[in-house]
Amino acid sequence: MSLSAPAKRDARHLRRISCQGFARTDGLLDIEGELIDTKHYDFPSAAHGTIAAGSPIHHMQVRITIDFDMTIIAAEAVTLHGPYHICPKGAENIGGLVSLTIGPGWKRKVQQAIGGPKGCTHITELMGPMATTAFQTLYGEKARQRRTAGNTDTSDIETPLPSLVNSCIAYAEEK
Repeated sequence: MSLSAPAKRDARHLRRISCQGFARTDGLLDIEGELIDTKHYDFPSAAHGTIAAGSPIHHMQVRITIDFDMTIIAAEAVTLHGPYHICPKGAENIGGLVSLTIGPGWKRKVQQAIGGPKGCTHITELMGPMATTAFQTLYGEKARQRRTAGNTDTSDIETPLPSLVNSCIAYAEEK
């Protein structure tokens, strides 16, 4: 099953967000995120002259290192492309995430730590998908470690996040 056939149209903008989780040999987890925006046409930029179709307007990369309590141990970010010359400076405050714990109120915590006039909108919004990637990586790594140890029961794996009950249709109390 897929979406219905669309009306006749022409592509204008592409946003790609990619997130990946890694288990490190030191027992920590790295979560990397990347955001790339491109247009399907050439357009003028006061800061960069003409930006060719398919060239990045925004290109940001972020890495956070977390422990098994979902606390951020280290964070780094880089802006490879931004529409203004000052854009790379928006990645410099990423260290404000260190010691925050991913969990309830995450978006608010991120906004307070690195958002607004001291940061980059795109890096800030990338932290949402990175948080869910962190959860998936942590839960999967705990389950993998248990399987490796010979325990296939994952029903009691603890995570620092609240219960998934009623978080979506699959976890609804009433079906």
